[in-house]
Amino acid sequence: MRTLVFWFGIACTVLCGLVDPVWGYAAVFVLAAVQLSMLGAAGDSVFLLIHYTVVLIYFSIAPAMQIAADVDFWEVGILTSAAHTQALMLLLLYMAGVEAARLGMPVRPAARGLRPAERGAGVAHPFLLLLSCSLAAFAALFIRPDLNFVARGVIADDDSLPIEFIVYSTIPKLVVLMCFVALAIHAVRQRTLWAWCAAAMAFALAALAANPVNTARQIILIGLLPLLIHAIARSHRWTLATVIFGAIAGVGPVLNLISRDSMWGAGLETFPFSQDFDAMFVIAGLLERAPSPDAGFGRYLLSAMSFFLPRDLKMFPGFDPLGWSAVAANFSQSNLSLPPFATAYFDFGLLGPAMLGFVISAGFRVVDRIVDPRRALTATYLCALVLLAAYVPFMRGPILGWGPFAASGLIAAVVAGSLSSWFRRAARRPAPQPAHEPVRAGLPTA
Repeated sequence: MRTLVFWFGIACTVLCGLVDPVWGYAAVFVLAAVQLSMLGAAGDSVFLLIHYTVVLIYFSIAPAMQIAADVDFWEVGILTSAAHTQALMLLLLYMAGVEAARLGMPVRPAARGLRPAERGAGVAHPFLLLLSCSLAAFAALFIRPDLNFVARGVIADDDSLPIEFIVYSTIPKLVVLMCFVALAIHAVRQRTLWAWCAAAMAFALAALAANPVNTARQIILIGLLPLLIHAIARSHRWTLATVIFGAIAGVGPVLNLISRDSMWGAGLETFPFSQDFDAMFVIAGLLERAPSPDAGFGRYLLSAMSFFLPRDLKMFPGFDPLGWSAVAANFSQSNLSLPPFATAYFDFGLLGPAMLGFVISAGFRVVDRIVDPRRALTATYLCALVLLAAYVPFMRGPILGWGPFAASGLIAAVVAGSLSSWFRRAARRPAPQPAHEPVRAGLPTA
């Protein structure tokens, strides 16, 4: 039923968008809200829950209100309705690809709660290891205090800064956050005084390490959202969607003002007129102001995915949409939001967004099967939670800016998950007596 409603909603949204892009984006809002309400019981896809929440935040009511109020970003000026309509169609193609990968997927039964006898079975207790790792990662932040205890926006003139920022800032901060996530999960499961004290100490370290004044919001999202996904994604879908929406739409612009915008004299712009929600405007601006490029046939995506390579070894450096001369000529800066489905469009035309959505959704089908609050805390489980959390900034883009945070989060998840499963306590079960060998009392044993 939910799938039929989605495809009917996509058709209606296309018709509304062809009439007026404001109506089209309003229809996207209704479509995403209806899909969230129809996801069903607690066992339904966590990925679709996060996907439609992100659509609500960045790609529905925000661009609709911006277009209706004639808002522009980055000194581009007002764009035509045709450009906004074309950007809307790319979004709808991506959403269609996401749902196409879910055709025929059975609904997962709701996860049952842990019984008291099961709370200790198969759960690791390496509190000292996790606390020691958290302290070591926190201490590593002092190797380069200029990267970790100075307000964002103060950038040094150093070509090697991006790599140093990842090694000395992003990875240590995410390790501290993931150790806190692991200890918090252990504390909820064990419910002992030592477990709660360890989680409280890890929380204090995480609060100091991820100070929003000098920490990118991608780090905070990827580091803390896994805990919420583990705790309530399978049982309280509306609560999780509301928390994500409130954190990004409400708290996000405020943190951006405190950490960076205030030093440039910028005022507080709230949802939906903050520059944090410029993704669809940027796409429309590129489609209208930049000349139509030749199909990249994967080179734009490969160029974006080579974020882990040094600058000199980056794949296809000429295939970066944000590096086009038209961007410098029309936008006041090149550090822009660029959703991945727009990059896929530059590679494969109209098939690109649908293909990208299909591949991503098919991959997250595997992740959905892993996410279960009953599972033991392992590196695989934490990586699945990080991937779901990283999807939120992934949708806003660009991939080149998102990649280092996601890769660092996966490294931190592997570290914390490996320590969590280091001393796994196996559940002791009495060996069953073979039915064909009756118990012989009083006989001597060998």
